[in-house]
Amino acid sequence: MPDRPGFDFDGDYSARYERVIRRVVPGYDDLILLAHAALRMSVGPQARVLVVGAGTGNELAAYATAEPGWRLTAVEPSGAMISQARARVSRRGLGGRVELVQCPLAELPETEPFDAASLLLVLHFQPDNGAKRDMLREIARRLEPGSPLVVVDAYGTKGTPNFARLMEAWMRYARSHGVTEQEERLYREQVEDGIHFVPEGRLIELLAEAGFRSPSQFFRALVFGGWVVERG
Repeated sequence: MPDRPGFDFDGDYSARYERVIRRVVPGYDDLILLAHAALRMSVGPQARVLVVGAGTGNELAAYATAEPGWRLTAVEPSGAMISQARARVSRRGLGGRVELVQCPLAELPETEPFDAASLLLVLHFQPDNGAKRDMLREIARRLEPGSPLVVVDAYGTKGTPNFARLMEAWMRYARSHGVTEQEERLYREQVEDGIHFVPEGRLIELLAEAGFRSPSQFFRALVFGGWVVERG
């Protein structure tokens, strides 16, 4: 095992994802429902929705179950993760309304513009060296003007006392939900290496640079926040 393992989405982390995610993300299932509600404020019962980062399909299943008229296109580069998403979609009988594409977002084949997009717990894995902005721009160019995007991300100003306190509270939350000491040590290493925190102001700036406007926060818990924005 390397000293700083990061998040291996085609290996160890993908196998543990379903067991870990609800223990480390406060209100994970309710967060997905909140993201759906935030989209539904602007999107009607018939819509084409882009889901960036299909993961294991929890978000897809929730959206498709709640909205029989939505057609979902989900992009996910990890083969191990998308195989779990395909299995979940199949078990729920949602395959006719969900398209799963294994590739980076930039390689997603061109289509007609989408009516909405969802980016949950993905952007923080991109470094702020142009990668975050590029991902947001790829989403923006695939949306109709005025269409909503929901973003949920880990954020904060590293090196500040407040950030350190929130990090310790986050780990305490995880332990209270069954994360062992060994798992916590590994997770801390993965977070240090694999999550690229930026302050809230920088996140809003990146969204504006990518062509989004009117940010409205709908979720906040420790180091996690959720916003809905509009394609300019």
